[in-house]
Amino acid sequence: MGAHLMVVHSGEEQDFITKILRRDGAYFIGLSDPGHRQWQWVDQTPYNESATFWRKGEPSSDHEQCVIINHSLSVWGWNDIVCSNKQKSICQMKKIYL
Repeated sequence: MGAHLMVVHSGEEQDFITKILRRDGAYFIGLSDPGHRQWQWVDQTPYNESATFWRKGEPSSDHEQCVIINHSLSVWGWNDIVCSNKQKSICQMKKIYL
């Protein structure tokens, strides 16, 4: 269907999507690390460190190469996790005109 995991380019984008997410859930986003902490977005847009929302102390492990967004301590933030973990996902797709 042409969708991919969500890419976050700004706080406004993240705020827009998190308004409809359940606060007790954790969701994969389209950011991953193929190795050596070289974070990449699934759509190949550049990774911009100034537009990231990592939780304090994250990313925390070279073995955790996928990223989730979750709600904790009254804010949404990113956490690196093992890619084989079972989590919900947030996908996005281009606008479809009918």
